[in-house]
Amino acid sequence: MDDSKQKDSLIRGERTRFGRGENVSLHKLPSAQAHEPMIVRASTHRSFTRHCFRFLTFFGLIAGGLLLLVYYVIESGSLDRFLADKANEQIAAAMPEGYHARIETARLRLSGDLDLNLSVRGVTLLGPEEKQIASIGTMDFAVDPVKLIGGQVTVNSVSVDDIAVDSSALPSTGTFRLTEHRVDSLPVLVEQMFTQTDFARGILTAADTRSIYLSDIVFPVGSASPGKSVNVDIREINLNLLADGILRVDGEVLLDGTAAAFSAESVEQDGRTQSLQAEVSNLLLTPFLLRTKEDGEPMLGLEGTADLVLSLERARVDGEPAVAAQIDVGAGRFIADSIARPFNDANLNLIYDTAKKSIEISDSSFEFDGSRFPFTAGIIDLDRYQPDATDGYALDVLVRGGRFKSREPGLPPLIFDAKFTGEYRASIPRLLLDDISISSPQGMMAASFKAVFGDASPELSFGARIERMDTEAVKQLWPFWIARKPREWVSRNLHGGVVTNGDIAIYLSAGRIEGPGIPVQLDETEMKVAFDIDDTRITLSDQMPDVERSDARVSINGGRVDVEIRDGSLSVAKSRTVKLAEGTFAIADTYSKPLTGVVDIMLAGEVRDLVKLAEAPPINALKSTEFTSDQFSGSTEVNLRASFPLDRDVAFDPVWHVVADVTDGAIATPINGHQVSGLDGLVEIVPSRISYEGSGSADGIPLDVQWSMPLGRPEERPEGEEDASVLWLSGNLDDAQRNQLAPGLDDYVSGPVSITVEGGDEGNMIAVDLQQTTLSLPFIGWQKPSGVPATLSFTLTPGENGVTTLNDLHLTGSGLGARGQVTLDKEGLLAATLTDVAISPGDSVNVGMQRGKSGLDVTLTGRSFSAKPLLGQLVKSGNGGSIGGGGSSGGNVDVHFDIARVSGENDRQLSGVNGDIKVRAGKMADATLNATTASSQPMALAVAPDGDRQSVSLKTSGAGALLRFLGIYQKMTGGSLNLDMIETDAGWQGMATLTDFRLIKDEQLKKILTDPTVGNGKSLNAAYKNQINETDQRFQRAQAVIDISNGVLRVSDAFVRGDQVGATIKGVVRDAAGNIDMTGTFMPAYGLNRIFAEIPIFGPLLGNGNDKGLFGITFRLTGKTEKPELIVNPLSAIAPGVFRKIFEFQ
Repeated sequence: MDDSKQKDSLIRGERTRFGRGENVSLHKLPSAQAHEPMIVRASTHRSFTRHCFRFLTFFGLIAGGLLLLVYYVIESGSLDRFLADKANEQIAAAMPEGYHARIETARLRLSGDLDLNLSVRGVTLLGPEEKQIASIGTMDFAVDPVKLIGGQVTVNSVSVDDIAVDSSALPSTGTFRLTEHRVDSLPVLVEQMFTQTDFARGILTAADTRSIYLSDIVFPVGSASPGKSVNVDIREINLNLLADGILRVDGEVLLDGTAAAFSAESVEQDGRTQSLQAEVSNLLLTPFLLRTKEDGEPMLGLEGTADLVLSLERARVDGEPAVAAQIDVGAGRFIADSIARPFNDANLNLIYDTAKKSIEISDSSFEFDGSRFPFTAGIIDLDRYQPDATDGYALDVLVRGGRFKSREPGLPPLIFDAKFTGEYRASIPRLLLDDISISSPQGMMAASFKAVFGDASPELSFGARIERMDTEAVKQLWPFWIARKPREWVSRNLHGGVVTNGDIAIYLSAGRIEGPGIPVQLDETEMKVAFDIDDTRITLSDQMPDVERSDARVSINGGRVDVEIRDGSLSVAKSRTVKLAEGTFAIADTYSKPLTGVVDIMLAGEVRDLVKLAEAPPINALKSTEFTSDQFSGSTEVNLRASFPLDRDVAFDPVWHVVADVTDGAIATPINGHQVSGLDGLVEIVPSRISYEGSGSADGIPLDVQWSMPLGRPEERPEGEEDASVLWLSGNLDDAQRNQLAPGLDDYVSGPVSITVEGGDEGNMIAVDLQQTTLSLPFIGWQKPSGVPATLSFTLTPGENGVTTLNDLHLTGSGLGARGQVTLDKEGLLAATLTDVAISPGDSVNVGMQRGKSGLDVTLTGRSFSAKPLLGQLVKSGNGGSIGGGGSSGGNVDVHFDIARVSGENDRQLSGVNGDIKVRAGKMADATLNATTASSQPMALAVAPDGDRQSVSLKTSGAGALLRFLGIYQKMTGGSLNLDMIETDAGWQGMATLTDFRLIKDEQLKKILTDPTVGNGKSLNAAYKNQINETDQRFQRAQAVIDISNGVLRVSDAFVRGDQVGATIKGVVRDAAGNIDMTGTFMPAYGLNRIFAEIPIFGPLLGNGNDKGLFGITFRLTGKTEKPELIVNPLSAIAPGVFRKIFEFQ
């Protein structure tokens, strides 16, 4: 065999077989081959001792074998399944119906100290529907084997590990409610505790069990938050029955990761427990006293740990037990409505007063949020005070020397006493505190409270009355979790003063508190708080000055806060205040986000102070403007209405409205270039605009004023609102006032004007009522007299270096019109461009003006122009010496005109009118005018210097048409006119010569010819046998000396020579009043009649001078020049020659 097979053949316990060839005789073995073999011989004699020894040895071997067999059976686990099956059978038989238990394994082993250790693992208790009630990981029992052999079962110790209990699967056995027990039944409950302790002690003693160890016991219990539970993890429990009869329990429990240690110790005397002491340290109260929201955020309750000490002394025979407890709650937090306040310490000392049959709480206190409340209390059965009561407790709590921390920096705490008395009835169930009184040096409050409990949240009601109490005391006494938002406003915004006539009423119906995460927002039917407050300081907004020394009425209805402010003042600067006459402040809903306040107050004071208030946050009325409060003066009354956020971390643009009634106000900064003062009217300010309406002065001119200016950025303004500033002024101005408002118009406007100015960013839009104003165009000598309706509008835009532009100029009126642009500077007219200029209906003239270094250049062009007003003005004035007339500049003007058609009197026209006019130092230097008359005859007018005088020359072959155009005479046709005039100190003088013209249908001529004479009653024409044409006369020549002086037009040495008649004329054609006074001699048969005047020597006598005939009629023209009255002297017709002079008019 190989090595592996040899090794395998030597394995112990394997049978070996030998073949025939392998058998060897003993004498052949190596030991038999020795030279001196050893012979062993056995003794044949045996003693009794040896036999006994052998028997004992045999018996010991048998017993040891049995013990080894037992040990083997135990340690090998041969009994484990048998024990498990038997245990399951016994447990199944012992379990009540519907419940059963099972054991996964049972194991019996010997421990190190030779005790039998029975270990049961995987114990599960199942309830109906196979729902697991509890599970135990391991149960170990240490049994004394010696006593077991003697027939006594002694369990030295019990160890249980990994216990899990599902309390929800346990059958309901009812809830222990402390409120269902009377106070005077406490001794009975204490005795029951001692009895149960005696019972436990008896079991342990009977079983001779000295210790029980439990560990890792986990079971859930309900928490303060509905629907949530917390696992109680008992890490270990050691129960030891000590030799001196003391039963002691020690252990550790884990709640939400916080370990609490507990211990209890009972002392016996004569087999009866006499005292019990229990202590619990660092017990976490949070899961049981703190309600949380669904997301775990704390909502209501206490967060912290507590230490508990309980001391019980068993009643002696015919005696009473002694019960005392001490609870110390360490630092933590009290949370209400998700607001946390630090909870420093609480100490409660409770004892059972056997004489009063009451629970007394003495020398107790708690410190909360910097305040301390020492108190005593008593709880007693209600029927001891009210014999007819069937259940319930009477409550009495007394606070002495309580201290509330002040919420205002620097103020001392509130020292107070309080008393709470009432009852609790479990049958209703209801808590009633019908007598709550709080007193302090700062005032008193009386109140009552009731809570009715049910399946839903309790019905709560609270009422209080405050006759008089300091405001700070009210703020300190108001619990922070009741009406939190209104309370926050009162605490933060009312400072100092005294609260009087205060009423508080709070009511919450059953079920009103809906649960975690659902805030309780009281409406106006659930909370009503109202009180007067005197001499207080009110904070309307953190960004506004406080209302100081104010009296107000505060009303809180649900989430709404209303403050009716009766008076007060606001400080806006050092030693400067504004008076608050009245007003309101309101928070529509303190529960809404963002929290918004609405203020409506009446203020009075200096304008600058109120503007300073308005320019500060949250209003920022002057934001994006160049104004500051120091630029305003005057006095005012202001209504301020504003809506703004109250939360510091919320930002939105406030909505506000300011209306100020200003008296004698002024603004230092010019508005649209004008200094504004003397304001008496209303100022309105909104976030997008500031405006004023009233009276005032612009640059010292009294006006009615309307002004507005945009505020803020354009994108922040309401849709459709204008972005430009607007200034509207109206008033009646004299020349000086008008010149301040719109300088440079003196040459064109004079007299009173009614003006309206609408200012804006693009300039001042000015509308002028010119009915009582004289409007002038000095370069053409035209004027609109006062009384003629006319309006002028333009946009006045101030520029740099004193330049002012009149844009969009529109002139309208009775026959008046113009539009265009005019530019003015400090010296007057700089430039103008006017179109559609009309001073009469039908005019269409364009005017261009530009001032240069040498003067003003004027260009007149157009289709048509009516010269009738100009002609009437020239005729009335009778003075053409100052073409620039009326102007203050006295400068140089160059006028060029070219007008297609010029209309005169009676719609007569000149066409192709063109020429130039030069004015120097305000007087016409020279001028030329060329035109074509209506009879298509040329006309030329020239004005030229003649030494230091002016001369005028007029030549035309259409004299009749020209006279009709000028409105001088309408019955002439044809004729050539030469007019030469020279300037005098008083006006003009010269001679006019007219040739070859005809008079047609002249009524005055006809009257002279047809009126009867005195002699025979015949007319002059009848005397000549009607040979004189009454309707058409031709004349060869006419001539007159003309004098225009001081507005009076005179003619002298005037004569008219015709084919049939002639005349001599002299007198005033037109005076300053528009009257005529002319005399003359009419000579019929002029050719024959004049011959007598030509006779030498006798001619002057027969003809009465040159151009006078032998026969003639004297006449006179009087009245108005436009419609003169003809007077004929009939006697002159029969007085020949020189004798006719007797009958001439003087």
